[in-house]
Amino acid sequence: MTDSLAHSWNRLMKWRSECFKRFGAVQSFPIKTPHEEITAILSSDSKVLDIGAGAHKPFEKAIRAVTDYYYCLDTDPDGVFDFRSFTEIPEDLSFDLAIANQVLEHLTVPDTLEMVTSTFSRLSDSARFVVTVPNAAHPVRQRDISHITPWVANDLYSLLKYAGFEIETIYRYNKYPLTSDPLKRWVVETVCEEFRIDWCDSVMITGVKQMECGAALRIQP
Repeated sequence: MTDSLAHSWNRLMKWRSECFKRFGAVQSFPIKTPHEEITAILSSDSKVLDIGAGAHKPFEKAIRAVTDYYYCLDTDPDGVFDFRSFTEIPEDLSFDLAIANQVLEHLTVPDTLEMVTSTFSRLSDSARFVVTVPNAAHPVRQRDISHITPWVANDLYSLLKYAGFEIETIYRYNKYPLTSDPLKRWVVETVCEEFRIDWCDSVMITGVKQMECGAALRIQP
């Protein structure tokens, strides 16, 4: 690759600052689940590409309840997928929504850039890309031997901006709700504020394809 996000320091710092001005610190992101975000975007004729779907394809059922056009891409040898790489996708097939759920943390930064820009190239105009990653501000979420790159929220924002996406929303979510016990809630919230950590274990960002910006910034192999 002839360029990288980390080497584009001025743009990286600009986008980090832009992310904070628009959305604040991660602890202030609103809470919304991926299922809520994805189903709100879908329509009956939406074509969806589920990248790194995994053998269990957790979003397939919810997506197929709205649209029949569900496609999945993964290299997992234990699963059955429509595509094993972007090169297998027919040239005349473009998508209205792409999903990368808990995928980017398993890749190096250069491989992530390649995957995100490849996704951009296969989306229709004004299509959306929903990405979820472990929350880098969570105290233990990164402890997984398969995790390679921790994506801090503002760097995730910068990644999608670099590829040509306009950022629409950023949310956070957790497998379980915060305790309802007032004392425990106070302890959790106080500790999070004091140590700049967050109780939500994941972050979700949605980008919209912007043609003019993407054409200028697209990475060449």
